[in-house]
Amino acid sequence: MSTTRVQRIGIWIIAVVLSVGTIGSFFVIVLANDNQRKDQQSAQEVYAKQLAAYKKQLAEQRKSLMPLDGYTATTFDAGSVKDLKVETLKEGTGDVLAADSTITANYFGWSSDGKIFDSTNKNGTVTPIDFSLAGVISGWTLGLTGKKVGSVVRLTIPAEQAYGSVDDGSGRPFGPLMFVVEIVAKKK
Repeated sequence: MSTTRVQRIGIWIIAVVLSVGTIGSFFVIVLANDNQRKDQQSAQEVYAKQLAAYKKQLAEQRKSLMPLDGYTATTFDAGSVKDLKVETLKEGTGDVLAADSTITANYFGWSSDGKIFDSTNKNGTVTPIDFSLAGVISGWTLGLTGKKVGSVVRLTIPAEQAYGSVDDGSGRPFGPLMFVVEIVAKKK
């Protein structure tokens, strides 16, 4: 049985349509992959910008809580804090503090994860506070007694000399703590 001319043309048309369809499908797949790659790159760029903005915001927020220029909160190994550690970062020249002195100070305190939980810098305004060394956690009393007005002191305080090692539900930090304290004045 022989094919007619019309049948041969029909076969050629079908072959051409299938070839064009196959090539077209190939281009669609290539373009789709290219668009997907561009979308992934775009998503990565958006993520990178958002991450950078978050880090900048976090740094600004952290800076706004720190009343003392040049001093920062850092993470530390909570398990290694066994005893009170007192470091004089800047030696003052004023009166020497006693365990019952009332002082004016700037400070900021943070937990082992580097999170600042308290500061005399509130919303970008630094306001020193007055308090008696007899009325604060023992780590402050022991660490600041004998220091001079004008000093800047870093206190690394074990949990027993701070607020304890267990969350008591009061909202106060627990575990070992660090503070940087600027002794501004001695009231009595």
